[in-house]
Amino acid sequence: MAKNKKRKKVQRAAPPSHLTLKHSQSYLDACYATARRIIRAVGEDDALLDVFTKRQKQDLFRIVISPPYVAAKQGHKVPKTFLLYIQENLTMYLKRKVYNEEFGVTWMDIVTVGQCLILSLEAEEELDRMVPPQMTVVKRLLAVFRKEDIFSESQRLIIDSVKVSLLSLSQPNFRTYGLDALQTVMATNRPVLQNMQYITTHECQKLHFTYHNKERVAFRVLVGPMGEETECIGGIIPRSKLFPDTRPKYDRLLDIYIQSHALHRLKERIDTLHPTVRNQLVLLSLMYTQKVIECDGRVYLAYVMPQASHERIIGYFAFTIEGGNLLVLTFLPLLSQHVPEGKVFYEQLHLSHEDIKHLGMDKLSFFYDVDIEQIPMLKKVLFDKLHLNYIRKLYSTAYTKEEPFNEKRTAFVKHFFAKIEESMQETMQETMQETIEEDIQETIQENIPDHGEE
Repeated sequence: MAKNKKRKKVQRAAPPSHLTLKHSQSYLDACYATARRIIRAVGEDDALLDVFTKRQKQDLFRIVISPPYVAAKQGHKVPKTFLLYIQENLTMYLKRKVYNEEFGVTWMDIVTVGQCLILSLEAEEELDRMVPPQMTVVKRLLAVFRKEDIFSESQRLIIDSVKVSLLSLSQPNFRTYGLDALQTVMATNRPVLQNMQYITTHECQKLHFTYHNKERVAFRVLVGPMGEETECIGGIIPRSKLFPDTRPKYDRLLDIYIQSHALHRLKERIDTLHPTVRNQLVLLSLMYTQKVIECDGRVYLAYVMPQASHERIIGYFAFTIEGGNLLVLTFLPLLSQHVPEGKVFYEQLHLSHEDIKHLGMDKLSFFYDVDIEQIPMLKKVLFDKLHLNYIRKLYSTAYTKEEPFNEKRTAFVKHFFAKIEESMQETMQETMQETIEEDIQETIQENIPDHGEE
């Protein structure tokens, strides 16, 4: 019987005691060219770099700073598709041009090569090992970079981009996402500083309440922690903002909650926006904008889409107040008879609620599919009186793509209003005929002599 042979231990090479800081010449040339563009973009002469020796130029870009990388924080479960969505949005954000576009400098250049250059210059300033002409250039460049504050601005841009993505993915009735503090870590045995963006998850907060003798559930409107914050931020609104005549001693901050029913109605009626945009606008409207609209003694919170220097209303949240909580019950479209635009619309055209639903006018897609310009009666009210022609222009933004009108749906609505107009004309003619007959009868009565007793 053969004896078992002992396996020889494989002698593996020991890891290097220090990082290998060598880069290819093509990489260094690319960094050097980008650094020149950044220096020109901040208003300085890129020839200042020529005072450094070849070795010193290599030292300026010895450490590589990688682009920001998005990952789930340990112990937090984030879907991979969400991480990819955040990463793609962040990369797209950082590829935007900065300063004057003619220099071709992007925020990605600032975050990577620019940050590397700044850190290297700060290290040389502290070591003070260069000759006076070179040290003068170091201090001059650092003074410009610190004045422009490009490093802090780039970090703020990263946080803003990730925050927008997290608002788009967070849902009050499911889960809220946050951003942990930025962490820069050194990759093992590589001269790379990794700028990590760790995503955190936070479960929804429920509130049970009774409304119209029925048990209901609402969810706290939350925004996840960003940067140095550790807890979610809940939506609040002063009672005096909703009711200006509230006495100071009765004024208080109300916690904002929303029912799943309201989010479901929102999804049905704002049917043309992408779900991520709808989620984002819910949090913006209830957490930050908080535009209060009053109609017939009832107060609503507007569902708004920010555009340039103003905000466009595309719906309303109906709510009630119980104790110290504002509870959003449902979502109302623009042409609901309970809101300002819908009230005017009903007064002008006298359509029933069933007619509105039959035509699909309770949905945002109506303004997207139907060429209202072809229907004079509808155009007069919606565009000339209510000025709702801005809704179609919402689609010229980056939120969604504008497409041609739906000809079949336009023909259907056009036929419906043609029948209404024909019916109104017949009614008007009958009314005029009755008025004429009444006038004739009155004239005859006035001209008949009175044969009564003298």
